Amino acid sequence: MSKEQNFLIKYGIHNFVSCALEGGKNVFYIRKSERDNMIAHAKKLLQGGYGDQVEIHVV
Repeated sequence: MSKEQNFLIKYGIHNFVSCALEGGKNVFYIRKSERDNMIAHAKKLLQGGYGDQVEIHVV
């Protein structure tokens, strides 16, 4: 399992967040159907864990 997958599982967001490596950056996709507070929570976790090296899309 990748470092990113372990991160998603550790924080319990693996059910609605997926990850891909594109152009040397980690790109995370959050399902738009999730509640707004969970989307905000996932964004904060991802930004805290990956900083400027992360790109986040809500799809």
